[in-house]
Amino acid sequence: MTENFDDELARMDELEEKAESALFEALSLDDPIKGLSLRQHPTVQSGTTLQSVIDTLRDEKVGCVMVEKDNQIIGVMTERDFLLRAIAKGLDMTAEIIDDYMTQNPETLHPDDPISYALNKMHVFGIRHIPITDEDGTIQGMISVKDIIAHMGNYFGEEILNLPPEPARKALDRPEGG
Repeated sequence: MTENFDDELARMDELEEKAESALFEALSLDDPIKGLSLRQHPTVQSGTTLQSVIDTLRDEKVGCVMVEKDNQIIGVMTERDFLLRAIAKGLDMTAEIIDDYMTQNPETLHPDDPISYALNKMHVFGIRHIPITDEDGTIQGMISVKDIIAHMGNYFGEEILNLPPEPARKALDRPEGG
């Protein structure tokens, strides 16, 4: 039993050493999106089959793909889009193409836009992913709720670390655990 615990502690230490951003280092909400460590989300070409897109989502472990045509973004397809628009209809996923089920002309932002713009668009439009494009409309990446949560976790790191293990308890003025 203690071997498993020791292995788990060693793995946690290893992951902590590999972390790219140190805790308590964060950006302001007014800083540009390009300052975040954005993960690359996959893109698929217009005309791709739904089955191929599902395979991409699964293999890449992401919840969204961007759809492009001539190096320009024309749509976004999320897991939610699959559930609401395709899965329940009993479609042949190997025959249907993404263009008929994606969200067309998605909201986009630029790398120089503030992080607060992303939060605002996510809230107003009820979305969790926003493609990032340059002035020419070329895809630069994507910002997701997960990226913003990670940013906020770093920004409010001390407060989060000091939260009590039981929510009904009051937070301590010092870190727990010694």
